[in-house]
Amino acid sequence: MYKFRTLSSEAEQRIGAEILSPGHNLETKIGKLLRDTRLDELPQLFNIIKGDMDFVGPRPERPVIYEKFCRNIKNYDNRFSVKPGLIGFAQLFTPHSTPRRIRTFIDNRFIKIKQNYLLDIGVIMYVCILISRKAVLKIFRYLWKRIVRGRVLVIYTDKREQERVRHQKANIHIGTKANGDDVNEKTAILVDINADMFLFKTNDQLTPKDIFFMLETEIKINRKNAVRKKTAVCTGEIYREQRLGGDDFTFTYVIKYRPVSPLNYYIIHQYFLEESIA
Repeated sequence: MYKFRTLSSEAEQRIGAEILSPGHNLETKIGKLLRDTRLDELPQLFNIIKGDMDFVGPRPERPVIYEKFCRNIKNYDNRFSVKPGLIGFAQLFTPHSTPRRIRTFIDNRFIKIKQNYLLDIGVIMYVCILISRKAVLKIFRYLWKRIVRGRVLVIYTDKREQERVRHQKANIHIGTKANGDDVNEKTAILVDINADMFLFKTNDQLTPKDIFFMLETEIKINRKNAVRKKTAVCTGEIYREQRLGGDDFTFTYVIKYRPVSPLNYYIIHQYFLEESIA
């Protein structure tokens, strides 16, 4: 399978069967951009011409990942009944970090759909629009932050390894344990979040016992602006506390968090970090 290289040459030896994370620091200078926009997959058009792959189908998996994470997943091997695809439905609708069981369920649902050229053409056109829009935005942000502001204007250099996502309407309910009446004893406003930490504002001072966090946000589900709430549950520890002055809130906190289950992990990366293509 052909791809543009996005990781350093020693990446396979260093991470082995682990799932790639920002903490590995293995991406090349433009590797993150290529991976985020999925442009690293374009050389697989040669695989399609050779007949090794289809435009639409389950994404291929590295053997070492299959042996460690996928072999024992129920019905995972159904994907081998069809050719792998340049575009996978699970890849399209979920982030890279989605648990394999969830991706397997999505892929298997679409394997059962009778494939035809019209469906493939529609999916290809849809993905081209999404990828083009995302690529343009990512490239513009990269040029603005790193080149214009950082080197030309010498105003600001962004040294963060992980991209933060800001939310306009997201809340956090804080409690001391995972069940009981005290789950919603404190509330806060989520400011931004990345794959390891989130920042929020609150009028309540936290204690070391406040280790249970329920993140809540709203997403639009149709053109009529109907919304649906999505919640994710995490445990965490206080990384930084700051008392504010002259603000609507009294404190800001940075929390190093851990989702309590694979499903909550998926919800955070899908709806809070917004990592999926679609």
